[in-house]
Amino acid sequence: MFKVILTISGFDPSGGAGVHADVKVARALNLHAASVITSLTVQNTCGVSELYPVPKNVLLSQLKKIFDDIKISGIKVGVVPDVEVAEAILEFLKDDVPKVLDPVISASAGGGLGSVEAYRLLLEHVDVATPNLYEARTIFGESENPETIAEEIFRTYGCSVVITGGDLGGKDIVCENGKIYTVEAEITPDEIHGTGCVYSTALTCYLAKGKNLRDSIRLARLFVLESVKRAIRIGKCLPVANP
Repeated sequence: MFKVILTISGFDPSGGAGVHADVKVARALNLHAASVITSLTVQNTCGVSELYPVPKNVLLSQLKKIFDDIKISGIKVGVVPDVEVAEAILEFLKDDVPKVLDPVISASAGGGLGSVEAYRLLLEHVDVATPNLYEARTIFGESENPETIAEEIFRTYGCSVVITGGDLGGKDIVCENGKIYTVEAEITPDEIHGTGCVYSTALTCYLAKGKNLRDSIRLARLFVLESVKRAIRIGKCLPVANP
């Protein structure tokens, strides 16, 4: 049977990030993405101006329909706009599949998206979190040392952590089950819309295929690099990643 991942995230009408990006990544990696919408955004390649959370009852109905029908091999959670949405998601985080949380707090083009309180609620129920350095510091603390932040998140919430390397010179800081290591790859200095979504979804796909975390991180980084090299300019501001 064809493998399916479930992406639980926001809707970006420009098509550069959110569930649009999730679906494109899954298809490129020969998986199918079922997608549940957490929020509707008003945004384009220049930034986010408005955000409307999906009501909790609607979100629960979407999730129930999916799990009633489809075998899910991995779950990726992106934009979570408030605690009510997080509580709905918690009811459907299955223990038998890899679960990746991408705690999106603001869009790369600018504008607020996710709730810090909601992400703190979800962290202890996922297997891997993939914040960038700004998100990691916002969620947990202001330490200048990313290794320290990763270790503290692991000790507090019990999940493995990948602090992604856009602000770290292309170096991902990983804390896997309490062990720190780095994964490095080529990086572009250009700001590209949607790279965080592409990375976390690619990571989910590789984990769903049965690869271990270290290999999944390395492959996801390479996948993002290729998506960035093929980035397309669809509007007036940031180019978008092209999986």
